[in-house]
Amino acid sequence: MKNVLRFAVATAAAALLSPAFAQTDASAPAQQGLTRAEVIDQLKQAYLDGELPTNDGNYPPDAATRARNRELVQATSPAWLAHVPPASQATSQQ
Repeated sequence: MKNVLRFAVATAAAALLSPAFAQTDASAPAQQGLTRAEVIDQLKQAYLDGELPTNDGNYPPDAATRARNRELVQATSPAWLAHVPPASQATSQQ
């Protein structure tokens, strides 16, 4: 009998307290994430800018690493390089 009572109390407490842990905010607009195409474009741009690849010991990459990475990407001429939209090549030059 004690176990049934404990279970009932625990279930009631969980049902009453579960809205306290909800992560919804009616006043905030729903945030949409990036599309797959946008993420791919950002990755392509990061390679073209020399930001990728890098290692943990050199993050964020310094100017020499970015220059070397840009040279490597241009030298290998990857197939995806031909499919980079012209607008995204000039957007984030930081």
